[in-house]
Amino acid sequence: MEKKQQIIDCRRMDWKYRPTSTTGKLFGQKVLIEDPDMEVSIVRNHYPAGFTTITHTHPCGHGLYILEGQMQVNGKIYGKDTLIWFPEGCVAEHGALEHESADALLISNKKFDIHYLKDEEEQKKADQGIQPIVSDVGRIPWFYRMASTSGKIFGKKQLHLDEETGMQINYMRYPAGFTTETHIHPAAHGFFVLEGQLKSNGEYFGPETMVWYEEGCEAEHGASAHEDLICLQISNKKFGIQYI
Repeated sequence: MEKKQQIIDCRRMDWKYRPTSTTGKLFGQKVLIEDPDMEVSIVRNHYPAGFTTITHTHPCGHGLYILEGQMQVNGKIYGKDTLIWFPEGCVAEHGALEHESADALLISNKKFDIHYLKDEEEQKKADQGIQPIVSDVGRIPWFYRMASTSGKIFGKKQLHLDEETGMQINYMRYPAGFTTETHIHPAAHGFFVLEGQLKSNGEYFGPETMVWYEEGCEAEHGASAHEDLICLQISNKKFGIQYI
């Protein structure tokens, strides 16, 4: 069976509004990816001003990459282009500030679920001292590397490398005109476009588009001829590359 790329344009998706199970307050979701292999989830969340979750834990590692606004996480405030990664079992509460909404990309390392902590006694039992891991894009130096086939240079900032599953989240910059050679990866993976356009297999995709490649999908991708591309690269497990 031919392996395919999947195109998800956030701007053309309807918000699915749902209440939290404890307070009934509404927040918006757009489900982008539900990976059938590793059960990685990628969801765009919209938190209205003043929305905050109840203290909870998850049976998976997961991160919130802030796309717009600011988020309050466990009493601290983080801004745009920050990834807050919650290791499995981390006790957390998070949401938007009182007078400003926030949008974030939620990325899990495996099947996603939630357990709300009902009282202080349950919180104490659940709290194992596990802390969120914060990756601020603006404070991470670029790692520049050369494409092994063309010799062209592109930039990468590693935001998360998952110890359990091998999945990766990287902040990427492809300079204008940069294109990879045709290749395959032994992992499903995708790009979420932040700025510029992603050129993939002869097509162009703008901001707020997720292009997801099934494991083994043949692809060539990069930036358009006259504009740099900034994107998030996300894999569902350990990443590698084979040029064709």
